[in-house]
Amino acid sequence: MSYASDRRMENLLMVQILAGLDKKPPRDLKKIKAKQDKLIHQLMLRAYDIPFYRARFESSGTTPADYHCAEDLYKFPILTKEELRDWSDEELAGNPEKYRLWHVNPTSGSTGKPLRTLFSPRENAAVHANWLRVLMCAGYKPVIEKNLHRPNSLHTTTGGKKTLVQRLVDTRWKEMSDSIKQRVPSEQLVAEINAYKPDFLYTHKNVLVRISKYAKENNVPLWQPKLYCPISEMLDTQSEHLLKEMLGPGLLNAYGMSEVGATAVCLPGSEEFYVNNDTHVVNIYADDGTPADSGMAVVTPLFKTDLPIINYATYDRMESYRKDGLRFITQLHGRMNDVIRHKDGSVTEWGNIEVVVNYATNLDIVQSRFIQEDYETIRVQLVQDPASKLTREEIERRYTELFAPALNNEFRLEYEWMDEIPADPNGKLRMIVCKVK
Repeated sequence: MSYASDRRMENLLMVQILAGLDKKPPRDLKKIKAKQDKLIHQLMLRAYDIPFYRARFESSGTTPADYHCAEDLYKFPILTKEELRDWSDEELAGNPEKYRLWHVNPTSGSTGKPLRTLFSPRENAAVHANWLRVLMCAGYKPVIEKNLHRPNSLHTTTGGKKTLVQRLVDTRWKEMSDSIKQRVPSEQLVAEINAYKPDFLYTHKNVLVRISKYAKENNVPLWQPKLYCPISEMLDTQSEHLLKEMLGPGLLNAYGMSEVGATAVCLPGSEEFYVNNDTHVVNIYADDGTPADSGMAVVTPLFKTDLPIINYATYDRMESYRKDGLRFITQLHGRMNDVIRHKDGSVTEWGNIEVVVNYATNLDIVQSRFIQEDYETIRVQLVQDPASKLTREEIERRYTELFAPALNNEFRLEYEWMDEIPADPNGKLRMIVCKVK
């Protein structure tokens, strides 16, 4: 295997991989299931030759012969973020020459030390091919239609420098001026969108929300793209209503992580997510660690065979069902560690609070965040819809009526009204911030 050759030919590899992926929503589920089964066995054969995974095979008492379908992966140990981070750091430190031509994709480190995920040139090509396939399933035409997106130098080994091919197609694939390191005013972003008129727009959810709120508040026309995708954060009901009002019906809700790529997608007009089952496996675990249809999602990207990531714990909760052996997701509930902590040691997860937030959508709130200061106080940050006719006192009273019982009436709710809830330093916006350790 020549990483140098793969690196030079990475764009061609991406096109080749894309050609082999379905560009329409899944129809022949049996065909996809057969492909997934084959790729699972091939992945486990490859992993068996890697010392890190050989030890995990031995600890589980299994061999590659035991793995032929998604259900079989329940036999294999779960891989935590900390384990992946330590292994990746060890690989980078011990084999710098081997990984010289690889891509190193760091996470933002929102929960501690950043994770550096290693992608070979071929794996990186597969990540981009899979993302393009997601867009094409929604009707986007690469190169032909215009794309406007938020730059993220965290995930660019060149620090943002474009290749010749990227520069040639830049009129079709354009970066917004806003970035994690340089936040620009909403007024400027609205002007950029209206001037460029993208067919597809994607950036952090909180950025799309503040753009939409600014346009509505100031009665500024906002271009409605054919498709738009809020990334990096779970899409809550309040934000979804505002985005659809201002940006139109073309909402593409994609689920994924930088470690594993685009895993599932909810197309405009759809009520559920389908998993990219020909490139990923999503298994669900109940709290007791047994297979389930509701619980924590554990993801395996099947294209990542040079340095596999098998049974990766996402800590995101999902509800799902299986059809013809394939996973479909009905609801995403967010991270398991985004919780409110109670004195007795129990927790209230975002999924429980989200149910109440959904009932509160008629209270003219476009953004909210819950900050647990201690065991007695929760500070609720709220952004009011510019068109609201309710007083803030009315909204606060109703919020308390709804949320106090959901939190066992243990907390005093203090309200903080804001024009905009600022993103965290990593550019994302967490719905729950718990200061209680």
